[in-house]
Amino acid sequence: MFSAWRLPPDAALVVFLRGEDRRWRVEACLGEAARARVASSAWEEILAEARVATNRAQPAVAATNLAERLLDLLVSGSQERVERRRSWTWVYVVLAVLGTGGLVLLVRALFCPHCLRPLRRRTSFRGILWVCPRCKFTRAGLR
Repeated sequence: MFSAWRLPPDAALVVFLRGEDRRWRVEACLGEAARARVASSAWEEILAEARVATNRAQPAVAATNLAERLLDLLVSGSQERVERRRSWTWVYVVLAVLGTGGLVLLVRALFCPHCLRPLRRRTSFRGILWVCPRCKFTRAGLR
């Protein structure tokens, strides 16, 4: 089949079939070079997972999961890289939340809440005042 369809020896052919009983089946075949790189037990585990997922979810989801797992299996160390990337995700989320909060506080402190004009700093006998030039909103400085 690989030579008839002119598939390279490192290809994997996976077919999703729907039987007369309206259940999905997954059949697969690895080329010679791919068979040498993939352990048969891991390949069978991936196929078994795809067979179960095909009938539980949509076949497209099962096909995507099968392709991702096979790619992770073929590329050495990719599973470790994916887990490492996921472990750093929370850091980016925390930084984004802190950055957004800081930006909101900065805008709130420097702009008028009524007309969104920049506040101007004025000195007074009671201390520093922040005054809007347009609507005359006044904010007392912190002491």
